[in-house]
Amino acid sequence: MLEWFALKLGELVLKVKGSLVTLRGISEFMEDYPLDEILLKAIKGSEGVYPFGELATYGAALLGATVHRKGYPRFLTMDDLVLTPPAFTPKRLEKMAELLREPVFTDVNLETSIGGLKSSMPLVVGTMGSTDIASRYSLVIARAAAKEGIPYGIGENVHTIRGYDRRLTRGHPSFKERVMAYLTNIDKYGGVIIQQNVEDAYDEHWNKVYSDKDLEPYLDEGRVAFEIKVGQGAKPGLGGVIKMRKEEAVKVKEKYHFLEDPAEARTAWVERYSAPGTYTADILRGMIRLMKTSYPRAKVWIKVGPFRDVLEVVKVSYEEGADAVIIDGKEGGTGMAPSVAMKELGYPTVVGLAKIRKARLMGVDDRMSLLLAGRLFNGAHIVKARALGATAIYVGRPFIVAAMVKDEAGVRNFIEATRVETQMIVSALGKYSIGDVSPEDVASLNRDLASALGVPYVYSGEP
Repeated sequence: MLEWFALKLGELVLKVKGSLVTLRGISEFMEDYPLDEILLKAIKGSEGVYPFGELATYGAALLGATVHRKGYPRFLTMDDLVLTPPAFTPKRLEKMAELLREPVFTDVNLETSIGGLKSSMPLVVGTMGSTDIASRYSLVIARAAAKEGIPYGIGENVHTIRGYDRRLTRGHPSFKERVMAYLTNIDKYGGVIIQQNVEDAYDEHWNKVYSDKDLEPYLDEGRVAFEIKVGQGAKPGLGGVIKMRKEEAVKVKEKYHFLEDPAEARTAWVERYSAPGTYTADILRGMIRLMKTSYPRAKVWIKVGPFRDVLEVVKVSYEEGADAVIIDGKEGGTGMAPSVAMKELGYPTVVGLAKIRKARLMGVDDRMSLLLAGRLFNGAHIVKARALGATAIYVGRPFIVAAMVKDEAGVRNFIEATRVETQMIVSALGKYSIGDVSPEDVASLNRDLASALGVPYVYSGEP
């Protein structure tokens, strides 16, 4: 009898475990992603830069630096770098003379030009596409980004799946709704980045945008950039992966290649794959030249994944006069990617930063912006990236998390908290312009990473 109960208990445990396995993705995201930090900022705004809650408030909390990690990391991250303020700060003295008072962190200037777009800080809303979650919060994020003065990206398949200027799917805005929600709310800062993949190209997406009368004034002002997607961090080399509802797939089956005929599919959803179209350096070179000829009023941005030959992409883009290149590390977010791709393909974001550092040392100057992407979410990440050669960070998931918890106010709160954090850190380094931070401000907790980035190893005992 005891054995029978043990067997039944074992069956029950396995069934519960089996149910939980189906929640993979959600449970891993909840456990691994810095949700607490982002949610606190989204709810409390600039107050969220402090670690206080309702029970541990100012004057009643005991605080200190955390020395333990939740789990042993598989690879190094941006958190293996630290910022090292000096005791002597001549630029603080200069700022005091300029202001005729003691400077504070709010005196730090974060204004930046990113790929030809003027931004209030080195932060960009990365191009997020047609997936349900990105689409559902897209208008909220667009309005918040515009009002906070940072560039905003619209990703692939929005035109083809959600419609250009009329809604193709209930409850989801069209491309035109997204872009106008942003552009009609910008002031002196901002600009929109519009991605086009192979499928979008079949629908002549950029041609429609470029000839759209409602977008004409923003093109004339230089507020529009077109982004070529060479790859992304979560699935470098694999191209686009999307699930379409069967009835939608049937409508476009003559235009796109499917692994099976959608009309004969027995499931409600059909997968569609596409391959990256930049097979050689000459093809990329030709694409940039064609864009500059066909769309002279639009900036040219290139998004690339953690490829081993990424410096060649940067070199070609720089030589052809592209405005920006984004390097997305393997921690980069995605709406859909195979687990084995996220685990095994490409290198971590911090290696992408090492590539940016090397590109700058090779002579790629600030005529072309270099952006870093992949699990970046706070002001320290901005300062570390800037100090080592990046122009800005390119962020996606934190904006969705912030929108989910408090709509437009949550996104604005998150941006404001990140702005305050960045200003505080730059002022701690004794500087009052984001353009003044440099490699001297960074050290590494790991000897190999220190060597790769050309910064001090913090435990070496050397200055």
